[in-house]
Amino acid sequence: MRKTLILICCLSALCSSCILFRPASQGDYVKGGSTESGHTVKEESSKTDDGYAEIVKIAEDLQGVPYRSGGTSTRGFDCSGFTSYCYAKADRSIPRTSAAQESYATAVKIKDLEAGDLVFFRSNKTGKVFHVALVVENSSDGLIVVHSTSSRGVIKENISKSSYWSKKYWTGGRVLD
Repeated sequence: MRKTLILICCLSALCSSCILFRPASQGDYVKGGSTESGHTVKEESSKTDDGYAEIVKIAEDLQGVPYRSGGTSTRGFDCSGFTSYCYAKADRSIPRTSAAQESYATAVKIKDLEAGDLVFFRSNKTGKVFHVALVVENSSDGLIVVHSTSSRGVIKENISKSSYWSKKYWTGGRVLD
């Protein structure tokens, strides 16, 4: 009984920690330079040295893999299974669920997201995280991500121009520095 109570308290603390992230505005996008691979990142970023370019390439190479609820392999991914898989293939470990990934990452405003960062989705500003995607490019053209969607599997899309996704991304996170 005591172990169950401790577990419930720990889970409650973990879930409530997501509330500590203040939603970023969806305002202006960062205009960046191009890396050799053609991915746009802020010019002063040194993330390619930290594995971001590799993570983005891994993600883009997985386009077309089907969606699978709870999926964590190339047989099928859910959203957080996809992002955790991409990081793991680049020898980086992140938590498994989208809410845990948000808690683990350093909060970054949407306008400051760069290639390799994560973007988190909610139904509204204060709602629970229900989806995560990997940023490929953040420029004046919009926020381009690779993610695993339940309707289309792993795809690359400009979520700024999506009537569905554009209203649901509120926070961003950076895992590598």
